[in-house]
Amino acid sequence: MAKSVRASVSKRNRANLRKNVFGPVADARTERLAAKLQELASQPRPSQEKPTGEQSSEKAGEDANGANPVMNEDEMELDAKASKNRVQKAGRVQKRNRKPRNSMVSGRMAILSGHWAVLLANLLVPVGILVFSTGFFPYKPLLPGLAILEDIDQDVPPVFDKVIFMVVDALRSDFVYSHESGFQFTQSLIRDGTAIPFTARASSPTVTMPRLKAITTGSVPSFLDVILNIAESDTSSTLAYQDTWLAQLKARGDRLVMYGDDTWLKLFPGMFDRADGTTSFFVSDFIEVDQNVTRHVAFELSQPDWSAFIMHYLGLDHIGHKAGPKSPFMPAKHREMDDVVNEVYSALQQEPHLNSTLFILCGDHGMNEAGNHGGSSAGETSPALLFISPKLEQLGTQLQSPIGQNGDFEYYRTVEQVDITPTLAGLLGLPISRNSLGIFIPEFLNMWDSDGQKLKILHRNARQLLTTVEATFPGSFSSENPTGLDCEVPASDIARAQCLWSRVHELFRETNKEMAFRTISPALHEVLGIAQNVMSSTASNYDVSRLGLGLLITTAAALLVLPTVSHQCARSYHAGLFLALMVIGYGAMMFASSYVEEEQQFWYWICSGWIFYLHIKSGAYKSSSHHGTGLFHRTNAATLGLLMAQRILRRWNQTGQKFAAEPDIAHTLFSRKPAVMWALVALTYMDSGYHFLQGLPAAVLPRLGAFVLPALALVFKMNFVANDSPELLADSILSRLMEAWPKDLSLVWQARLVFACLTCCSLVAIFNRGNSKITGGKSEFAFELADVHIDLAC
Repeated sequence: MAKSVRASVSKRNRANLRKNVFGPVADARTERLAAKLQELASQPRPSQEKPTGEQSSEKAGEDANGANPVMNEDEMELDAKASKNRVQKAGRVQKRNRKPRNSMVSGRMAILSGHWAVLLANLLVPVGILVFSTGFFPYKPLLPGLAILEDIDQDVPPVFDKVIFMVVDALRSDFVYSHESGFQFTQSLIRDGTAIPFTARASSPTVTMPRLKAITTGSVPSFLDVILNIAESDTSSTLAYQDTWLAQLKARGDRLVMYGDDTWLKLFPGMFDRADGTTSFFVSDFIEVDQNVTRHVAFELSQPDWSAFIMHYLGLDHIGHKAGPKSPFMPAKHREMDDVVNEVYSALQQEPHLNSTLFILCGDHGMNEAGNHGGSSAGETSPALLFISPKLEQLGTQLQSPIGQNGDFEYYRTVEQVDITPTLAGLLGLPISRNSLGIFIPEFLNMWDSDGQKLKILHRNARQLLTTVEATFPGSFSSENPTGLDCEVPASDIARAQCLWSRVHELFRETNKEMAFRTISPALHEVLGIAQNVMSSTASNYDVSRLGLGLLITTAAALLVLPTVSHQCARSYHAGLFLALMVIGYGAMMFASSYVEEEQQFWYWICSGWIFYLHIKSGAYKSSSHHGTGLFHRTNAATLGLLMAQRILRRWNQTGQKFAAEPDIAHTLFSRKPAVMWALVALTYMDSGYHFLQGLPAAVLPRLGAFVLPALALVFKMNFVANDSPELLADSILSRLMEAWPKDLSLVWQARLVFACLTCCSLVAIFNRGNSKITGGKSEFAFELADVHIDLAC
């Protein structure tokens, strides 16, 4: 029954279609359209006075009316709609045709010129940086070869025949000399007079490799050494072909041994007869990195075959980087280093082959209140320096220790760090390194009994330093007697040094031997001081013309992209104005050193200003759109939330120089509430794993990797914290989980495993991104990999 009903309905529908659509009505419509096309073809081209669409539509309408005077209402409505659509379309086409062709060409040319301008600007930026760098890193002439002792210096006997050089990385002066110091034994040596203390002024950059260059060569490093300190290659950072006190010892046939920071091995390849370098890959390693040095001390102190024994401890610097100078780990590290001093000094007293050995304890640089270094703050440029030996007791310098600081980390007398090189050369009977800018420390002149020998030490130092001045300023200074030079009113420090040097020669000829030292030594000290100041200033003797040319090139690059940027900013005038004012303000503030050190304060203010601007803009939109009080309350809530979030971020980690030691959330809250920290850490890794899954294919292996990678990273982080700061895991479930973790798998291998997984996932991300481009999909996997890298860093 149902089938027959459906069949009859279908038959009736087909009949209606034949009658109304495919029947006479359709035939009539076809005839009318054919007539219209013939009429349009016979008409002349329309004039510019009337749009083509209107003419054709009117003519077509007249023909249609004439050909078919009688139509039903449905047909008339259909034709009216079609005619109206044709008129509108024809009008749009006509308007497009009215656009001049030259304006289209000029638009395309403007776009192309904008692209070329951006490309040229991107090419000019590195050129400008390169030109600026050639002027910012001044050329320092280096005298080749090794210095030799002249005949007049041969009769000055050495005071010591061996040296033990102990470098404690980031040993700030107050760590040894202050009342809070843990160097109790070292302070007792100062009181006994067997240790002579100084504060060694280290010039910036205060990082390890440039400071070691200053200590061994006596020259002032440049900021280019900061780059070499990061990207150390065997050719760029080596001192194998420069004159150093190590090279002088080696040239004399002596043996050298070294244990500690492997920077020494990179600076002096093939120099040491026995060595064991330690790396600073794990900054949180406070113990093993120093134990690997101390375990060799007893053996080397018993060996008589070396002339220089070098130790470089990294643990104290690592503590500073991780927790700052006031870390609870710092006193224990002070005592550990003091025990090493005690062991070495005891050997100097007991071992016969060490009875003429000089022991030097020093820091390569200091640290600021945040535990970092590299800049020029007082804490970073004030390392400790001590000369220790039972022989020094004859100088009678029993000083009080501990003491309060004279200024910013200044204890006792302040000397230049480069003064170590000529002082060590004089005490060991070595030639002074040819490129040294140091001055022999006068406190040790009394180690020689003869005034003539003391004068020869100073005179040799002056000859060497003035030779360096003459090589640096060949047209302005001559070691010979000055001719035509006004010594009454010297025109420059170089002229003054030359006049004083001439005066020294006159005093040598005129003064008798009994009065020579008292008369000549002050003049020699003055010559040395002026020459050192002149040569130290060459490290900042920038080529202003190249600096200006570099700035001009980069300014031209900025002007080239200015039209493009202004076109983009024209869409939002106020936002563009805010951006322009921000750039101008930032550039102006970079001329103030305080804002360079505290740059984050500028961005804090800019962020607050931008939030305020958004709030005002949202309020204006609300008042113009009449959305009511709901939008007003939502805008206020959003602004308040942004300001609160910004305030939390500001207090999360203290940065800069002035407020680096102030309490913050990361150090204060998490140390008291470690559960809060681990909850945030777990949420972070869970979020990363969740987003991994969103960007991965549905296969089992990639999804398993999205779970394994965050889990491995989290386990590595917990093991890292257990080794670094075990108090953050104390009395918690995590500590029991870490106890069950295999102890044979070291942190190094765990790190390698995690980074290997990150590499594999990166390859998957690249492959998945390529497939996404082909299929038109979207992948966020790579962004989540970056999050895991950040999580590991934190």
